[in-house]
Amino acid sequence: MRKYSSKYKEFIDLLNFSNGKYEKIDVFKDFVTIYAIAIKNKMYFKQEDENIYFDIIKKYKKSELDIFPKLVNALIELYYRERDEIRDVLGEIYYEIGAIKGNRKHFFSPKEIGKLNSLLAVGKKITKKEFITIYDPTCGSGVLLLEAANELMRKKIDYTQKAFYWGQDVDFICFCMAYIQLSLYGMPAIIILGDTLTLQEKKVFYTPEFFIGKWDEKLKNKK
Repeated sequence: MRKYSSKYKEFIDLLNFSNGKYEKIDVFKDFVTIYAIAIKNKMYFKQEDENIYFDIIKKYKKSELDIFPKLVNALIELYYRERDEIRDVLGEIYYEIGAIKGNRKHFFSPKEIGKLNSLLAVGKKITKKEFITIYDPTCGSGVLLLEAANELMRKKIDYTQKAFYWGQDVDFICFCMAYIQLSLYGMPAIIILGDTLTLQEKKVFYTPEFFIGKWDEKLKNKK
């Protein structure tokens, strides 16, 4: 039996709620999909996303749906357990449950590379009246963007006010993971589902902070 990191064991154990009826990887993918849509649809509703949400929950019995609020609570606890560091929690869990192997393999930026790139991205001095824009065209679970926010926090710069984040990925689950994580950390961001090379955009999700902080106006003014 695979041993999981102690800090993620509670969450991963919840994914195994069905005793083999559902694969934990499939439960994880369903969870991040409906949670991303739930966050997004509270800010701006789209019926096509709501349809995806209900198509997923129809797979589960009413009694089984009780697991999803528990997963939300367990996930939020992981994010806020260490408030002095911004972490790629979902990306690490995705790796822990064995989703990144075989035909499920998806490439993620190692955390060390994320740190290096974040140092380059936020290296310039930020004045009181300006903000920087940080873009990752193959964002995966959002590790580079999260590490950039980490670097701003180390420099005692408000990463929710002095930076705007753009992320894009061709993989739908990565798209959802990045959106959830940047939303939970209060980062103003646009996350795009699509191929950077072909300029294809299938979906665009705006984090809650995008609306709360009126970033649409800020971006227009900067242009």
